[in-house]
Amino acid sequence: MNGEMLLQNVFNLFIIAIILEASIMAIFTTSILRSLGSSMPVATVRDVLILFLAFVLCYKVSMLTLFRGTGIKLPYLLDTVISALVLARMTNLVREFLGRLKHVE
Repeated sequence: MNGEMLLQNVFNLFIIAIILEASIMAIFTTSILRSLGSSMPVATVRDVLILFLAFVLCYKVSMLTLFRGTGIKLPYLLDTVISALVLARMTNLVREFLGRLKHVE
């Protein structure tokens, strides 16, 4: 297994997670959606949208798969699903981190 390549793939997914979180938050901070507040349906729609976009990105851009070039042989669809789940979780971690920074100030 090529650990350096796996680390590089995780780093690439982290950078994409930051960009994905920024773009999703740009949508959900519009004045119309802000008036709805931070209710459970809005959070669910946001999470579903993140998961869907993560899957589409990982499926369409083969560079965003987690195990590409590591020597671990998985079917492409399984690698894509795992990568999308990792990307969605990283996006949630970025959102939680930014939320904590926002509450500190």
